[in-house]
Amino acid sequence: MTTLTITFNHKEFRHKIMTLSLTKRASLVFISSLLLLGCGGVKPYKAPVTQGVVITQQMLDDLQPGLHKDQVRQLLGPNYGENPFKDNHWEYIYSSTDDQLHTHAVKHIVINFDQDGYVTDWKQVN
Repeated sequence: MTTLTITFNHKEFRHKIMTLSLTKRASLVFISSLLLLGCGGVKPYKAPVTQGVVITQQMLDDLQPGLHKDQVRQLLGPNYGENPFKDNHWEYIYSSTDDQLHTHAVKHIVINFDQDGYVTDWKQVN
């Protein structure tokens, strides 16, 4: 009768398992980085950012000295550039990240009022 003896080296087995998992991990990282590099040409959508009031040339034609602040607000809309230190100085500023949006809009106007709240002058700033 012959006997079969099997020897098991725990240290060698553990080393092979650890080496195998490190190889798998390295392969996974390498493949993932290749896949992510392939997506480098895709650009995310950026929504246009628009701020201010769109002022048309018709609105500017209707703006004239002698109008009261309430009339100007009705004509041009709310003044988002109101200066708390200069109550009689209003600025309307329009900006957009999309150059094709409202191409004929006036970008910046300055309106000055007298002490009673009536327009004394206004100018378009470029």
